[in-house]
Amino acid sequence: MNIGYIRNSTMKQENSIETQRKLIDNYTLLNGIKMDEIIIDEGISGSGEKVYLRDGYNRILSMIEDGLVDNLIVISISRWGRNLGDTYKSVKLMTDKNTKFISIKENIDTSSPVGRFTLNILSSLYEMELEMIKERTRDTLRVKKENNKVYSPTPYGFNRVGNDLIENQKEKRMINKIYKLKTEGLTYSDISEYLKRNRHKTKSGGNWTRQNVYKVVKNHTQFHQV
Repeated sequence: MNIGYIRNSTMKQENSIETQRKLIDNYTLLNGIKMDEIIIDEGISGSGEKVYLRDGYNRILSMIEDGLVDNLIVISISRWGRNLGDTYKSVKLMTDKNTKFISIKENIDTSSPVGRFTLNILSSLYEMELEMIKERTRDTLRVKKENNKVYSPTPYGFNRVGNDLIENQKEKRMINKIYKLKTEGLTYSDISEYLKRNRHKTKSGGNWTRQNVYKVVKNHTQFHQV
């Protein structure tokens, strides 16, 4: 099947359904493509969009999943989506299902070498966006740690008071004991067994495990290095 997709968010002429339909009709006529259906999402913005709210968009993805779409034609990538991650994932799905994604204004056809090159650029940009998000998250966590602000479930060694972290002196003494045992050559498993034998509990009241001990050591090492 050959499917056209139209998304209209405002009443501006450049975004109108009629304009998009005309551009798609002209393209298919010029390239000898017989359209089977044009699917429309009307009155939905592409800025900060939630794709699960777009019925037409999700219907097309289901059709692609089922291997029913040969060509998907849009007037521009922005009409299909402005979220880089969603756009990349959907175009990757089309590639996997042998669906050609054709964007008229950008002159993109994923069945061509240039189209595949564009897909690789999308992939690279998507990966870069993910790395930038991770970096911003790390920066935010570092600032919160430096200022003793809550940045995760309350870590062992602290109590939560509002959005602040206040040192729990009893748990701090236990952390110092754990560090001492580690410097004496005990493994994480050895330390957890020691804590269980002496009836020490985790913050949630459970028994210590190798993983619990490791997380406490790692967390507080990082905490004091920021």
